[in-house]
Amino acid sequence: MTFQDWAAYFRANQNHLDDLGWDDSYELTDREKRAVRRSIQHFQKGESSEGKHFRQQAQQLADASYASTLDLFLQEEHDHAAVLGTYLDRENIPRLQAHGLDRVFQWLRRQINLENTVRVILTAELIASVYYRALFQATYAGLLQQICLRILADEEMHLNFQCFTLHQITQGRSRFRNWLVRKAYGGLLAGTIVVVWVSYFRTMRAGGYGFFTFANAVWSKWLWAETMQRQVERITIRGQQPIVLAEQPRASWSASQRVQPSWAQ
Repeated sequence: MTFQDWAAYFRANQNHLDDLGWDDSYELTDREKRAVRRSIQHFQKGESSEGKHFRQQAQQLADASYASTLDLFLQEEHDHAAVLGTYLDRENIPRLQAHGLDRVFQWLRRQINLENTVRVILTAELIASVYYRALFQATYAGLLQQICLRILADEEMHLNFQCFTLHQITQGRSRFRNWLVRKAYGGLLAGTIVVVWVSYFRTMRAGGYGFFTFANAVWSKWLWAETMQRQVERITIRGQQPIVLAEQPRASWSASQRVQPSWAQ
């Protein structure tokens, strides 16, 4: 596996958000909006980061194909931001120009080297892989559920991509040093879990996640990512075609097809 393989994957996956069911007539209820609006606003802003410093740091890796692959990865993140932004507009929820958590992550990425930037990104991806599951369950909105499924599919590959990148960066270093760095970032993740819960507990609860359920789900993902970094041969790319989930909904959903949110069961 090489970064060219990852570039081929990202190119093949470029149009997988094009057929979302924007004709879905369902509008979020006031209760649903209270549960999800803040978190969607924040995640939409976070996905829209330009990645200027990240692109500059990419030159630190002695692989010329990484920088071009990173551009494709960042474009996929921007596609997520565009879809979430359009959904916010549709629901008359204002987009944010900035928010505190996004500023913190941007500041961290500007102060550190490539390896640590990738670890910060990995931390955000681990949180997102659980958040979008909670968001999926938090409303009756078929279109929003479609969006969550597509982004979750992407997040699975983003985690693999970051783990592969970290393996490439840390090759040749002692096992002890790599273990020490990973454990330090485990501490960052633990703190992030608490901050994210405090910030978005309404969405998490509406999606069926209490604090300990949420923390355990994220931590399990982190343990998996730890294994992938050590056993890079287990990292896979899902084909070279756009992702299609088995449970992915059709472009237009009827009321009977919507997943019932946990708080309404």
